[in-house]
Amino acid sequence: MNAVRPGSPAGLREANRRRVLDAVLAAGEPTQSGIAAATGLAPATVSNIVRDLCREGRLTASTTVRDGRRVRAVRRTPPPGVVAGIDFGHRHVRVGIARAADTGRLEGGAADRLLAERACELAEAHDAGVGLDAAAALLEDALSAADVPRAELLAVGIGLPAPVDARTGAVGEPGILPGWVGIRPAAAAAERFGAPVVVDNDALLGTLAEQAWGALSGVDDGIYLKLSDGVGAGLVLGGRPYRGRAGTAGELGHVVVDDSGGPPGGAVCRCGNRGCLETWASTATVVGLLEPLLGAPLSVDEVVARARGGHAPSRRVLADTGAQVGRALGGLCSVLTPARIVVGGELAQAGELLLDPLRAALERWALPGAADGVEVTTARLGRHAHVLGAVALALDHVLATHG
Repeated sequence: MNAVRPGSPAGLREANRRRVLDAVLAAGEPTQSGIAAATGLAPATVSNIVRDLCREGRLTASTTVRDGRRVRAVRRTPPPGVVAGIDFGHRHVRVGIARAADTGRLEGGAADRLLAERACELAEAHDAGVGLDAAAALLEDALSAADVPRAELLAVGIGLPAPVDARTGAVGEPGILPGWVGIRPAAAAAERFGAPVVVDNDALLGTLAEQAWGALSGVDDGIYLKLSDGVGAGLVLGGRPYRGRAGTAGELGHVVVDDSGGPPGGAVCRCGNRGCLETWASTATVVGLLEPLLGAPLSVDEVVARARGGHAPSRRVLADTGAQVGRALGGLCSVLTPARIVVGGELAQAGELLLDPLRAALERWALPGAADGVEVTTARLGRHAHVLGAVALALDHVLATHG
């Protein structure tokens, strides 16, 4: 048997091939010049390696437009099969499946990449076992609808509205799914799904989706903000998602923004502090402020519709919500100076009713100059963002472990 010896010419070539593959995986879809810069290899060496890896089917090269010019970019070639994404919310679970080969980081049409999508409602206080059983049933239904054998399922990505400790794989607190705290969902789900499972926070997965197909595409430094039952953020630094030391970075919902009345001031948050952003900017808070006034249960859709129709209390609540979100983002912008902030989640449908006061507060509370030129916009992918992010997470796992 002819083993490749480290330090030999063959060993050096194999090491360089691995450096190129790793650089492509880390960057998503870099140019050859980007690979050369990341690896320190000569451009000619990179060109030769990329050509060989494309011929072997391990890389795929394509021409794309970036910054107004056409460039040659490469990405890892997924193996045959499908990946699944599962998005858990406070009261729902949504499952989508896609061909691994159809999920490249390309512009537009992201939702069309899903072969099938299924969803159902869950009880607010559901535990992890009930949620995972529901997801398993939806996954079976989606595979059947797409006429895909289970054997073709390569990996499953799961998004949870709670911090997930990267060191232990356990769901931590505070989260809006108390029945999941302490559970290691990847291990529990893998038993049910019969495939590798990777898990992350849902706001981070919204970030991955908007990076791949939406409003964060091509943005080196940005923030994705999810405003829904809970409030969370995903950070992009230097073109890459930032998870932090334990994988739990981005808990913007627990930044204190209301110090009214002096300490202790503000409403009590589920994390134990007072005056956190989430006590101002969650969907429950928004509808809760208006339901006593209107004397009937409300949805966020109804609040937004009333506000657009000129209902002053609804407009005021959305404006106050935007202002408090902008205040929290002001501090974050002073530290990170992002180029773009993308607002997603249910409250994003309020559009400029929310974003105009958000921008004003951002300008007021950020360090002078830190918010200059920051673009604040809504997410492009809507309700599909988090399940698509889970698909992207599953694909990243497949690419990292395949070949």
